[in-house]
Amino acid sequence: MKYKTGQPVDVGDVVHVKNRPYTVYSISDTVTLRSMCERGYIKRVFPADIGAYIPRLHPVFAGLMPI
Repeated sequence: MKYKTGQPVDVGDVVHVKNRPYTVYSISDTVTLRSMCERGYIKRVFPADIGAYIPRLHPVFAGLMPI
């Protein structure tokens, strides 16, 4: 998963959702965030909510691309 700037999304990154700071807790098809307040709320969001995307290629093109 990458941010729209091209940087990879890593666990521990600080992101803001609706003017509240969160840290990235885990990454899968959705992103699990943990709030930075003392209660430590857990929130699941889509990558677009934090300005990220999952780079995917069409299966035909993925076979043509060298790893």
